[in-house]
Amino acid sequence: MPAGEVLGAPAKKGRDAVSFRDDGKVYLEVSVNGEASKDENPNVPYGADETARDVVECIRHGATVVHYHARYDDGRQAWADDEVSRAVLSTVARDVDPLAYPGYTGNLEHIWALAERPPSGAALLLAPFAPAQHVENVAWCEDESRFEVSERSNGSHPTYPPELDRFKALGLVPSIAVYNAVDLRWVTLAARIGILREPLNIKLFFSDRWVSHNEPDPDVLDFLVSRIPKWIDREIVVVPYAMSSAERCQELWEHALDRGLGIRVGIGDCPSLLRRTGNAQLVDRAVNLITKRGLSPATQDDMRARFAAPAVDDSEMVKVVVNRNRCMGWGVCYSHAPEIYQADAEGYCVVVKPYVGEDLYQKAIDGAAACPERAIRVELPDDAPVPAHARSVASGRNPI
Repeated sequence: MPAGEVLGAPAKKGRDAVSFRDDGKVYLEVSVNGEASKDENPNVPYGADETARDVVECIRHGATVVHYHARYDDGRQAWADDEVSRAVLSTVARDVDPLAYPGYTGNLEHIWALAERPPSGAALLLAPFAPAQHVENVAWCEDESRFEVSERSNGSHPTYPPELDRFKALGLVPSIAVYNAVDLRWVTLAARIGILREPLNIKLFFSDRWVSHNEPDPDVLDFLVSRIPKWIDREIVVVPYAMSSAERCQELWEHALDRGLGIRVGIGDCPSLLRRTGNAQLVDRAVNLITKRGLSPATQDDMRARFAAPAVDDSEMVKVVVNRNRCMGWGVCYSHAPEIYQADAEGYCVVVKPYVGEDLYQKAIDGAAACPERAIRVELPDDAPVPAHARSVASGRNPI
């Protein structure tokens, strides 16, 4: 790795993106309970009161974000009961900034309820999202830079999860669970065409027990990070999950921190490894690993600033896409609008800003019009006039 290069740190872009690592900080997340039981670890919190107590302690000890499962007092999962989460978050808000979010299994109705009717002092910022629970029988069409459903679905599945539009409408940032390279490929393509808003919040899961998860090996971590294009603005969090080896957990955490990536700890992920250890103690250990590297955990204010909603809604902007099958890498577009068009490692065009507003609209048109292969397309809203000089590159929402 060249001197000064941080594996996993995004390239700076026209929007002046600044990662936590650029600021000497690290994303530290905690999973306080998950699906773990008190039989596995007596410190696993059940019920709203115990869960809220652990969330407060973790944030006070240095956690950036806390992930929890809403659970009843007897330990049962309260997946669909938004009132349990409402009790957790409103209780936490009395003592600290309640930057926490619940888990889910397939259905996100409780998330919508919490976002539309926020608990007192505890508006949601993050929401859970696992592509593996929503994406199936989807193909990629490079010529049109879009997803399409396979014939096997018989039209029963949309081209991308409609939950993503709901996240945007409610101002929620999806915390994206990536269990393997297949999930990651979908995520990078979704970011490329703008249906996942940047910066991305990516959690890479590793497990020595769950074969559907990434293998917990530092080389696998490096490979996965290498598959995320550097022009995609993101924060990556490494999650050892359902692990049987404390040593391999430690190895992953240290490898991640050495590369400027975030980490997730907590007895909700690996309850049996340290049966007498509570969540706050694990946060203390994580903070020690972070500060030993001259870094500090990102704060809740840092997190809210990093993932703040854009000032202009996507519906008010135009979309820019490139057909990489047609691009020959001449590079003419880069000189017109480097804020929008950049070269990948092989010299071919990538769109680093898939949605542009009035300030960059003309540059997007000029760059597309200058492309010798006509590989770039600017999609205008249906009611927007198409400039006469740009009719070969601009179209409505249904491209011509």
